[in-house]
Amino acid sequence: MSEFIDMLNYLYFTRPYNTMKIGLFRIEQLLSQMGNPHSTIQYFHVTGSNGKGSVTTFLEYLTYMHGHNVTGFYSPHLSTILERFHYNTENVTEEDFVEAANAVRPYAEAMDKIGEEFAPSFFEYMTAMYFYLTKAKGVEYGSVEVGLGGRFDSTNVVIPEVSVISTISLEHTNVLGNTVEEIAFEKAGIIKPGKPVVIGEMPEGAKQVIRNIATQRGSKVYEFGKDFSAEVVEYTFNRNVYNYHGENDVRNIQVQLNGQHQLYNFAVALKAFEVVHPLDKENVRSAFFKAFIPGRFELLDDFILDGSHNPQAAQNFAENIELYFPNQRRAALFGILDDKDKESVLKILGPEFDTMIITRPPSKRASRIKETYEIARKYCKNVILEVDSIVGLERLREIDIENKFITGSFYLIGYLRDYLVNGRISEELNIGGA
Repeated sequence: MSEFIDMLNYLYFTRPYNTMKIGLFRIEQLLSQMGNPHSTIQYFHVTGSNGKGSVTTFLEYLTYMHGHNVTGFYSPHLSTILERFHYNTENVTEEDFVEAANAVRPYAEAMDKIGEEFAPSFFEYMTAMYFYLTKAKGVEYGSVEVGLGGRFDSTNVVIPEVSVISTISLEHTNVLGNTVEEIAFEKAGIIKPGKPVVIGEMPEGAKQVIRNIATQRGSKVYEFGKDFSAEVVEYTFNRNVYNYHGENDVRNIQVQLNGQHQLYNFAVALKAFEVVHPLDKENVRSAFFKAFIPGRFELLDDFILDGSHNPQAAQNFAENIELYFPNQRRAALFGILDDKDKESVLKILGPEFDTMIITRPPSKRASRIKETYEIARKYCKNVILEVDSIVGLERLREIDIENKFITGSFYLIGYLRDYLVNGRISEELNIGGA
């Protein structure tokens, strides 16, 4: 067994995955013991209900294409934990990962001995590893995606050059609040005194909360539609063309990432970068042309892979299907976790497909597959139940239909993407809790 797999086993079984601990005192103490490796880097810090991964990715590519060394921090990962840590737009190596994990380990284990309340969570450990790698690589910039919320997220130890809030909608209501205003309050926790904040499309109530907090902290707010904007030139699958209007105007920018919602992510990212760094128009075009996220409306082996795990993501997905594949027959392999809003998601997605194959994502949180199947039957005329997702994939492959999709939980997308790329499921994905 490799050092990498050994380390994953250690992390997954000693740092309970999907266990959340509120508060910043653990990560602050952990980083302090490590010599505060996060303290000398210029950061873009990005939160949002949807779109934060795309914005963080765009900012990483913009920084890199403008000639700087940059790291990126993302969560969750899709097929491999290495996707969480980027160096100059590429996943770090297994060797880098093991080095960082070993560097954090003695400090984390010393905190474990103080008591359970002080034991760093899995995500706090990942965050410390990211900051270690950022310092070790000697980079100038970091592009950092918030894990959950903002105010108490372990990434919120950074003092960024600019904070970004991409969107606000009802999500993680059990943690963040039951209204968009309450959720905006949590997200606005990443705004730092005197540091600007860029915000995207969101309800007026959410904007007002952010404006108020920004005013209290002396932070200038840049709002989409008011201080900057973007427009569509052309929508073509894998080749979307936009114009940007901000302090600079940049026209005919090709964006590989698909979807109408990417217009806002594109504009928010470019404004955030423009606030911090002079724009070179050709470097801007190169960055957006090259920016890529696996499993986000991605065509792979004749399947289109995309997550639709909450109602807003499902709505985006349905709109994109109609945008790129109007009046065409469609089939999907779909799986979702039990703690998600299955009814709302399937009410949106079911009518979009001629056939749906319902399957089980590889997660302990997905056991009620028959419940998913029965809900799907209410909204789609032809529904098949196939518990084994790889068998389900092969059944989808055999259907004689123009467009085939794999959607729902990102656990499912990541698992099947790994299978499509490698022809097998990697050892990493078979580790318990992964």
